[in-house]
Amino acid sequence: MSEVRQPQSSAQEVDHHQRNWGSLRDIPFTLTVEVGRTKLKVRDIISFEPGSLIVTTKLSGEPMDVSLRGEIFARAEIIIIKDKLWARLTKIVGGER
Repeated sequence: MSEVRQPQSSAQEVDHHQRNWGSLRDIPFTLTVEVGRTKLKVRDIISFEPGSLIVTTKLSGEPMDVSLRGEIFARAEIIIIKDKLWARLTKIVGGER
């Protein structure tokens, strides 16, 4: 998901953010949206084939973790728009793991 859509804001707010961040706004980072985790044994992993299901600890509808450089900074819900998965941020958090 490399496309990001921001809620609309006033031109004054955008100008304020641009002045405060300057050239820092163009530094690339990798965001990670974690759908779930699980622990498996090697025997389980080597038996994977197309169509295999992996059960995670997350429940359907449970918020996903959004991390920046390994640190969770937000929660998100997964939505589908035109056959693509999107992460809609629902909460900004700090320093959780």
